[in-house]
Order: sequence, then C-alpha cells, then structure tokens
Amino acid sequence: MTGKILIADDEASIHNLLGRALPPNSYKILNARNGEDAFRLAQAEDPNLIILDVKMPGKNGFEVLEALRSDQRTRSIPVIMLTGSGGLCDRVEGLKLGADDYVTKPFELEELKARIDGVLNRSRWNLGANPLTRLPGSPVIEEEVDRRIRAGAAFAFLYADIDRFKAYNDVYGYAKGDEAIKATARLFVETVRTEGSPDDFVGHVGGDDFAIVCGVSRASCVARRAALLFDEMAPGFYALVDRMRGCIETRDRRGRWERYPLMTLSIAGVTSERRVLKRYARVVELAAEMKCFLKKRGEQAVSASAFDRRSDLPEAP
Repeated sequence: MTGKILIADDEASIHNLLGRALPPNSYKILNARNGEDAFRLAQAEDPNLIILDVKMPGKNGFEVLEALRSDQRTRSIPVIMLTGSGGLCDRVEGLKLGADDYVTKPFELEELKARIDGVLNRSRWNLGANPLTRLPGSPVIEEEVDRRIRAGAAFAFLYADIDRFKAYNDVYGYAKGDEAIKATARLFVETVRTEGSPDDFVGHVGGDDFAIVCGVSRASCVARRAALLFDEMAPGFYALVDRMRGCIETRDRRGRWERYPLMTLSIAGVTSERRVLKRYARVVELAAEMKCFLKKRGEQAVSASAFDRRSDLPEAP
C-alpha cells in the first residue's frame, strides 16, 4: 500500500466509482460524506491526496479547502476539486484557495486517474526536492531506482560529484558555490535531455553530489557528454588569475597553504547489465566503490567517468 486518498463527496455513486477505479493494493480509500467529516479525517489520517466535492452538506468544498490550507497539519496535502459546474467562477475560487487541480462532473474516469497520478507525482517531487536546485532529492532517487528494479527494467545508475568543490567554496564563498551547484544541475538536466531518453531521471543527493538514472545503452554517452560540458564550463567559475594559473590557493586544516586544481567531475556508473541489482542499497554500494576508484587517480585536469565492469552472472561454459 503506497498511500491514502480521501474522497469527500455526498454522492454514493462517486465513492463507488472511485473505489472500483483506484487499485486497492496501491491506495487506502478514506470516505467522507460531508465537509466536517472530510476535515476531521484529513487531520487524523494525513492522506496523500484529497478529492473534494464543491457542494456538500454542512461545510462546502471551498470552506473545507480554506480550513485545510489554514491548518499546519493539512496545509500541504494536495487537493483535487470536483464540481458539477463548468463555470469559471468556481475554478478561480478553488485555485485562489489553494486547489491543485479541478475536474468537472460528469468526468471521464481515465482523465481523473491521470490527474490523480499527476498531482501525486508532483507532490512527491516537491516534498523530496532539493531546495537549491529543485531537483528530486534522496528519497525520490531511491524511489526511482526501486521502481525500475520492481519492473525488471534494465538501467544504469550514475553517481557524480564535483572534485575539489570544498576548496572552491572556501575561497569563493557559499554564494558562488551555490551558483556552481545550480549550473551543474542544469548541465545534467540538459545532458540527459539531449543524450538520453524522456524516461531518464536526474536527482540531487545533496551538496555537490548528483545521481542520474538512465538506459544502459546511453549511459556512457551521458557520462562522457556531462564530463566534457563541465570541463568547458568550470573555468568560468574562477577569477582570471586563477584560470591563468590553473589552480586556487587556500589554507588546509593545519593552516598550511595548499594549491588545488580547477574543479572537475567524477562520474561513477553501475548498470544492471552485468550486476544482479535487487536493492537500492546495493546500487549505491557499487557506485561508491567506483567513486573511490576514480578518486584514487589523483588530481586530474579533466573530468572522468568509470563504469563497474565486474559481473554477478555465471561465466558461459
């Protein structure tokens, strides 16, 4: 069971229809026939989504929505409004109060299901997004990998971080460091858009660490392109004097002056082509091993990627 959906409507037919349409193994369905019960259940059950009819006995849908958005416990719960009126006034009123979507009765069931999936997906991404880059964070990255494992789909997992980012942050400050992180996030998104497929995924683990989940056949191209673009971009983060000498100077923890070459990327790759990947933790473990392998190469002037070529599969006789 992946979540709860609260259906608030005074029509029994709507409850029956949605109860049959939504997969019982995916959602626990909560039912309310009036506004007061809808608000009470929302507070008590913390549903992932509320489908809220505008016209109900007692509190109407607008009043319930206003109460939901005023309460700390319920203000972030996504709400889809149902209305028997196709008029603009109802839609504007609901959107002003904070509705996430609107469906007019009578509705096509497939359309409502698509809207439910869309609102739930946006909610998961927003709750798990990194506040700096707005890319999905660690919980959503894990969910994406688990989804592919459950589906039995072949995939590649790329773990990337920026070499010598801490030294850059120390010298240039957090504001410049944040700019570098955001530019790197945009670089990964653009690389996946041009070199990958629409189903590929970019996430921000945190700090200067990123994750990409993509198809096996395009993984090497994605990694190489990202490395090339970063090396073209990175000098622009530095002052001219640092670009000219190819390094920055800062004190280490013991107060001694150290030189650090310009930032580069290390991209560690793991694929399900040769590995039996049944758990997200195993994927991350293998990626961390490849990352350590890359770091052992010492200070390099260019970005690099490496893929795990070891195999869990039995050798052919």
